[in-house]
Amino acid sequence: MILYLIFGIICFTTKLDGVILRKLGIVLCLLSFGFIFYNSSTPSFLSNFRSYGIVQSLRDFKYVVEGKANSTKVKPGVIPISSRDEKINAIIRKNAHAFEYCLLAAVVSNLLFLCGRKGKNALVYIMFICLLYAVTDEYHQMFTGRTSLVSDVLIDFAGSLIGMGLFYLAYYKIYIKRVIKTKIKTL
Repeated sequence: MILYLIFGIICFTTKLDGVILRKLGIVLCLLSFGFIFYNSSTPSFLSNFRSYGIVQSLRDFKYVVEGKANSTKVKPGVIPISSRDEKINAIIRKNAHAFEYCLLAAVVSNLLFLCGRKGKNALVYIMFICLLYAVTDEYHQMFTGRTSLVSDVLIDFAGSLIGMGLFYLAYYKIYIKRVIKTKIKTL
């Protein structure tokens, strides 16, 4: 799904003027930074409440697939407290960290490509930007009543490496197809 999103971004942005593309890339970067900042600004109880809502949705989906009636239906507004729910909640929260930074890395990669930065220098810039923002984001979380963990920085950075890899894969798949099409047209 993320790969299709990146393909869509590349396909959409490559048909516009260069100046408009860069402005659009900057706006997408700012939106991605803002999205991460907003999610970090939410208090821990609200963030937990949201992720437990996802746990409940997964449980409901499981019961639908199995064809069973959900006898342990949790009332809205009540947080499940079983150890299994805690583990699933932790997995959801860590994956959310990785997904946010995966998206950030793809958008930053796109912007740097639009600005003419490619190759090893672009990789260093992308990794630096994502790692710096992950560190400052965890520092910011200390002031919102949430925990600030080095493991979250590592998860964020791993997510950004995945996003960067997906962007490069998508970009060069599209780039190679265009180069082949232009060579065929010139023949």
